[in-house]
Amino acid sequence: MMREADNLSAAIILAAGASTRMGQPKQLLEWKGETMAARACRLAQEAGFGWTIAVTGARAAEVGAAVAGTAAVVADNPNWESGMGGSVAVGLSKALQLCPRLEYAGFILTDQPYLTAGVLSQMLAALKGSAAPGIAAAYEGVLGVPAVFRARIFPELLSLAGQKGARPVLQKYASALLAFPFQGGGFDLDYPEDYERLLRGS
Repeated sequence: MMREADNLSAAIILAAGASTRMGQPKQLLEWKGETMAARACRLAQEAGFGWTIAVTGARAAEVGAAVAGTAAVVADNPNWESGMGGSVAVGLSKALQLCPRLEYAGFILTDQPYLTAGVLSQMLAALKGSAAPGIAAAYEGVLGVPAVFRARIFPELLSLAGQKGARPVLQKYASALLAFPFQGGGFDLDYPEDYERLLRGS
């Protein structure tokens, strides 16, 4: 069920990578009748994020076409090869253009098939009900994505570059962040056998 949108929140879908280990764009893999990129955008909208930004890079035209039927605004990262950090900055910059008063920014990957709108909406609600600078999914003993940050962290997110994505920010604020248990977070689609396993339902 779609939740009422919080217009001061945005979800940034990080969909710019080349998926070299998969051998084909994981953003365009289909599961249950939709691409992984479109699915991530849909989950963000259903979770109640007011804005959804899909950051493209490799295969930008195809990924853009895949999310065209969603509410997402596409932001292209021309320097996608330098790593996910730049895509974090590009997506957040686009969100701030659309909503200068933005208070919350969530970051979502396209390769976590067990992510649900419920997980995202609970994370956003938990952050709003706290004084923490952000909230991150907890799985396999680490904090990772999806993650949602308050506006006071935005300057650091906007300065990110390189292969580590938002990891430096997660590590810096680890003791202050809320941790949200996400049991299925450790399974992602990196290799062909991961996708085959997903399709088999195992």
